[in-house]
Amino acid sequence: MALMPSATFRSPTAVEGKSDLRDENVYSAILLQHGGAGQQKIFTVPSGQTIPGLRGAGINTSVTQVHQQTYSELTTNLTKSGELGSAIGDAAVRAIGGTIEQAAYTVSGVNAGAQRLFGATQFEIADILSKCFFQFKVAGKLQIQGPLFSFPSVGAAFGAVSSTGSGAVVSIGSNGWPGNPRRLKLPILVARTDTLEGVFGVAGGAALAFSTTSGDGQPCLVWMTMATLVKGDVR
Repeated sequence: MALMPSATFRSPTAVEGKSDLRDENVYSAILLQHGGAGQQKIFTVPSGQTIPGLRGAGINTSVTQVHQQTYSELTTNLTKSGELGSAIGDAAVRAIGGTIEQAAYTVSGVNAGAQRLFGATQFEIADILSKCFFQFKVAGKLQIQGPLFSFPSVGAAFGAVSSTGSGAVVSIGSNGWPGNPRRLKLPILVARTDTLEGVFGVAGGAALAFSTTSGDGQPCLVWMTMATLVKGDVR
């Protein structure tokens, strides 16, 4: 039997007394750049708004890559600020994973082995995993917390290593084994009107040290994704 919140609050336009169940992802992303320090909240900003980030002094606040600027279907499915709302419904969180956006590499030509100027290389991934933590709160109460590496990736490219003709070595890493998020023995219950708050932070006194230290500062997204059983309204 599924453990779910009671649907105390329902939309007046929903079919009375009826709910449907679905297996859903609830997700929100943060943007990390060179020099990032301190803490930032996610799950508190809806689709269409600016993606919050952590960056150092002198690093661009408006990055070049459009997908890293504004929340879209790629980076969140929340349409209300800090709430699931009737658009999603009442939820039971069963697993949580953190996926780090990965950098691609040029595979041929005179620039073979060169990394793109966005996404995380193994250099950034190692730095993020050694310094960053995540907390998840519901209605202001802490539900779970830990280093980012304790919430392995929901999915990612994994384990590719090669040498180019120029002798450069390129690699793709991940936050743990892709597809193996932190599974919860007891689900976290979230009512549609509960305040959701994810706190993503860099350890006190530390700052992110990325391979590009100016301009956009090698920006990369980190998605926090919750595998969730959702009880929604029937319409």
